[in-house]
Amino acid sequence: MPNIFNYMDYREFLKDFYNEKKAVTSAFSYKYIADNAGFKSKSFIKLVIDGRKNLTADSIPLLNRVLKLKKKAFSYFNDLVAFNQAKSLKMRNHYFSRLFSYRKRNPGRLVLQHQYDFYAKWYHNTIRELVTMYPFNEDYEALGRMVMPPISAARARESVQLLLKLQLIKKVESGYVQTSPLLTTGDEVKSIAVQNFHVRNMALGAQSIDICPASQRDISCMVLGLSAEGFEKVKAETQAFRKKVLAIALDDRKPDKVYHYNIQVFPTSQKIDGSRGRHA
Repeated sequence: MPNIFNYMDYREFLKDFYNEKKAVTSAFSYKYIADNAGFKSKSFIKLVIDGRKNLTADSIPLLNRVLKLKKKAFSYFNDLVAFNQAKSLKMRNHYFSRLFSYRKRNPGRLVLQHQYDFYAKWYHNTIRELVTMYPFNEDYEALGRMVMPPISAARARESVQLLLKLQLIKKVESGYVQTSPLLTTGDEVKSIAVQNFHVRNMALGAQSIDICPASQRDISCMVLGLSAEGFEKVKAETQAFRKKVLAIALDDRKPDKVYHYNIQVFPTSQKIDGSRGRHA
């Protein structure tokens, strides 16, 4: 049976569980699960695995008649379902923390935690740029002061250590240089980590109004009426523009400051039903 503690997506666990059982016993089927769990629909679990249905508080213990998860594993499964199906970022963060309270010494889970931690703090990316822009000579207090808003020497040291663990930087004779590995978090972990990163960056952008002179920032807002087609065109133009900005940064041979470049577009109204003049 697959180890539930190795999963961050309960649908993937159910898929692997089904395939493993099916490989051993040809009679094992979705109908078998439904009959033994007490589900009315023989295809319910197939729909769940495919993401077309969700598990409920009532269906989880019924399903465990087939899964036969023991107390700790069943508790983890409950938290995993809640994490995957949570509607708000706040609840996803809550259940993410609960999931990582299980098997803390698991090496694979520790690596996953480090990867999540990279996105969790906005200043890790800034530190990654700073340590390669000037020889800070392990002066973490000075490095922390270089960040805006400043961070403590302890946080600066922890940031460098995390970047080294993730192999996002490496130390050479002349100082530190960047490397370019892929962060291999699963889709669920990457999704919540990146969402948190964007939330903190938007907050940082608001804070910059108070701490940065107007000459050192550019903040603007446009309020637009767009169709779905028009919105897709705006997204495409934004993506093309980001590539141009990145090319400018890569071509800049004498960077002397780190910037966060945020671009946001989001709806602030309901969709208008054109035939009735009402929102859909």
